[in-house]
Amino acid sequence: MIVFGDTAVDRLLQWLRASGEPKDVRELLVQYLEILSKLVMEESE
Repeated sequence: MIVFGDTAVDRLLQWLRASGEPKDVRELLVQYLEILSKLVMEESE
């Protein structure tokens, strides 16, 4: 299935820009996994 719109990476970049400060790689990974989890849950509904 092809989906147009925001991807998890797009959402991660938005989150990072909104924070306005550098983040640790671990924090980025955790946030990315949370975003992916939300996207999967939205798709399964």
